[in-house]
Amino acid sequence: MQNSIFQDSVFQNFVDQAPVATATQMILRHLIKPEAIDRIFHDNAELQYERTQMFSAVTSLMASVILGQNKSVHSAHKKFAERLGASCTALYNKLQRIEPQTSRALVQHSYRSTVEIQKALGGVERHDVPGYQTRILDGNHLGKTEHRLKETRDLVAGPLPGKSLAVLDPRFKAVCDFIPIEDGYAQELSGLDQIIETLAAKQLWIADRNFCTLKFLYSIAAKSGCFVIRQHGKLKGTIRGKEKKIGKADTGTVYENQLVLPSYDGQQMTVRRVVIKLSTPTRDGDTEMVILTNLPVDDADAVRVSELYRDRWKVETAFLHMTLHLNCEIDALCYPAASLFCFAMSLVSFNGLSVIKSMIAKEHGRPASESISHYYLCEEIAGDSRGLLIALEDCRWDEVTDMPLNAFCAELMQIAASMKMKNYRKSVRGPKKPPPKKKGNKRTVHVSTKRILDERSKK
Repeated sequence: MQNSIFQDSVFQNFVDQAPVATATQMILRHLIKPEAIDRIFHDNAELQYERTQMFSAVTSLMASVILGQNKSVHSAHKKFAERLGASCTALYNKLQRIEPQTSRALVQHSYRSTVEIQKALGGVERHDVPGYQTRILDGNHLGKTEHRLKETRDLVAGPLPGKSLAVLDPRFKAVCDFIPIEDGYAQELSGLDQIIETLAAKQLWIADRNFCTLKFLYSIAAKSGCFVIRQHGKLKGTIRGKEKKIGKADTGTVYENQLVLPSYDGQQMTVRRVVIKLSTPTRDGDTEMVILTNLPVDDADAVRVSELYRDRWKVETAFLHMTLHLNCEIDALCYPAASLFCFAMSLVSFNGLSVIKSMIAKEHGRPASESISHYYLCEEIAGDSRGLLIALEDCRWDEVTDMPLNAFCAELMQIAASMKMKNYRKSVRGPKKPPPKKKGNKRTVHVSTKRILDERSKK
């Protein structure tokens, strides 16, 4: 009988030398357990079917590409060929037919598993506002793809594979919902009805002005929820009372009065109107920002409301990390369904990284967790996972997939204890100095670096 993988000297060596890569393998195998993933496919797929390619195998392949373990879908297929039991062409055909509701269900499943693990680890943060479940909503436009479709090969314009809405739960730093939109020209609001279907009591929704519609605001209030949303210029109302100065925030001076919203579906609502006179104009040139909220004053004063809205950047930061450090947009995947599935898998991987941060917070403290660099995390995952999976073949990891949750978390904490935090800490630099005025003329386009250094040595 083969020894436990956790007693294997090879495994322990990777724990010592590449703890993040090792923990990521464990976490992803828990988030995308084959039985659960295949069940998601069977419950959500309407037109697509499985013959030889199991959806769980396709999901695992795509995860390896997202995390940089394989550079492309084609190279990943060479390693997964036996497990897939199908040609590379069949794999691409499979990807381009994955239905949006399947991709969405995959992200939702990963969120539930992420929450389950983080609660078992015991490193969960407090709510942003006590008594509420915060949800941060934002949209994301997928970048243009290669001109692989026959109809696009003679076009200068880049083909857009779609866009999406994502909902972040800041308490767990994980994406809890994902609305894929296949039409690259569609408005983000086209996915808002699906978000409205998920509204629940005591949720606090934070969003940018693109989502400031009467239907969304009244729907949240009808479900006994609250919102902190920047006012859109097209949404008018009746201002009630003079602006009263409340205090100072990091971004400027905060004032407050009320706004009576236009009636909607026979209802009318009066909300708090929080005005921030900005210390520094936005990149669009705005000198003030107006935020609408129905949060009771006792739960959050105007200054706190302005801070909550600023936390909206947490989801922007999540998208930035995925773009910079995860292979979330693959140029070769020109079909919308394939591109959106790829982005969904990026969200699953991002949720996996949130478990890594939770492990670090529990073992080394919250400041250590906040100071780690996603770049260094992803660099280790991409660089060391290949060797890990060669040294420990796939069948050895079945033990990890089948582990009880408490035992699984205990092993994760042992890995967290072995992490050398200095290897993952962000590099912090001082403030940038303004660039000096350039010298020279149009005729002088090059300089010799050696001659400049020689001149310096003479001084």
